[in-house]
Amino acid sequence: MKHLRGTIVSLLRSAVLDADLAALVWLLLEGSVPTHVAAPERADAESVAVALRELAGGNVGAVTSGVGGSLEDVVRLPVPLRPATGVVIVLRDDRVAAAHLLRPPLRDAGGHVRPQAPAVLATWDGRDRVWEHFAWALAPELGEAVGRPAGDVEIEQGRRREYLDALATAGLDTPEQLQAALAGYRLRAG
Repeated sequence: MKHLRGTIVSLLRSAVLDADLAALVWLLLEGSVPTHVAAPERADAESVAVALRELAGGNVGAVTSGVGGSLEDVVRLPVPLRPATGVVIVLRDDRVAAAHLLRPPLRDAGGHVRPQAPAVLATWDGRDRVWEHFAWALAPELGEAVGRPAGDVEIEQGRRREYLDALATAGLDTPEQLQAALAGYRLRAG
């Protein structure tokens, strides 16, 4: 997976992921939601993690990486090696195969702690060669995770998607150019 190296913009251009998923991860990282990238080869996972850290701004520790070919591989890892809750991105065949949300446990009416199943944020459909996105179904949870109303999460994700698409089209080539562009977005949005 040699083409996985580079910035988030180069990953978008080479279709490792799409701007919709990158925008969602960017928003979640800024809301301190941890993200873990897994791939069959550790170097591939780390390359994508480095690119996602660009989006995290000062919260670069929120992105970890490791070996794994599926969500199940990641969940089997002990919590210090992966987040207890947060986003898990699984790479396969030179792109994001799936992105999941590990959800916190809930208490039932009797006060018992009950685990929640992971939720799917996005998947790659290899047959139709498109990403399918499901974050809309988790809007209230995602809003709570980042401290925003659910509708605002979708609106802000759309703005960031458009911005990332524009950066990819504009041909930014260096990490310095990208950092300046992301800082400009944060300044305008803040």
